[in-house]
Amino acid sequence: MDAPVVLVHGTNAGPWTMANFGRFFADLGWRCLSPPYRHHDDAVSGDGADLLAGVGIADYVDDIAAVVSTLDTSPVIVGHSLGGVIAQKLAARGQARAIVLLNGSVNWGILPTTDAERALAKALMSAGPFWETTLLPDFDTMSTYGLNMLGPAGQRRVFDRLGPESGRVMFELFFWMFDENQTTRIDYRNVTCPVLMVSGSEDLAIPPSTSRAIAQRHGSLATFHEADGFGHYLTLEPNWRQIAELCARWMADTVE
Repeated sequence: MDAPVVLVHGTNAGPWTMANFGRFFADLGWRCLSPPYRHHDDAVSGDGADLLAGVGIADYVDDIAAVVSTLDTSPVIVGHSLGGVIAQKLAARGQARAIVLLNGSVNWGILPTTDAERALAKALMSAGPFWETTLLPDFDTMSTYGLNMLGPAGQRRVFDRLGPESGRVMFELFFWMFDENQTTRIDYRNVTCPVLMVSGSEDLAIPPSTSRAIAQRHGSLATFHEADGFGHYLTLEPNWRQIAELCARWMADTVE
């Protein structure tokens, strides 16, 4: 496989959330990289929380773009959650051969389509001016919206590895309509590569109805797949291999 694969993780997480897919693709011959955003290495520590204050999604785009720029050919970018926004931003710059959005987060202009999405945004409002500081993950919120397709032990195992996240990043994602920088705006006209959108049917954070709205912005370039029985963290759920196989087939058909 001559195209490298760059796997991009979501909020509060690190490359470990993409490790299953990275190993699976590597076994098929793909050259895989899974870079972290700044201050998102595998060592979970509250000491790093202060470093995230004021960091924004544009910084994360720069972090991944710096890695992509070292490659000798444009990669396939596989982004989970926030990583899906990053993948689209880089594709709009011409830095991707193809992109895979695994429950990709909403972009500027995409409104919530369910009560669950609106409830999640309301929960953030109770944190006060969170955009000025950092946020630690909350187990009840994560188990409901992100880890709902894992058993109790699996939920706790994943949650215990999650770390702090920039409040500004969460603001730019959930309250894009108040972001004067329009950080998550995608210039869809400049995304000229193939797009695969995979949406877990049980994802309450970014449900299929919202994922379809994102895919539709890409027109005929997009392939949409609703993954029955999967939630938000489909890279870590028991049947993750089914999704990895789906992505690998699409990548091989699209890129080779």
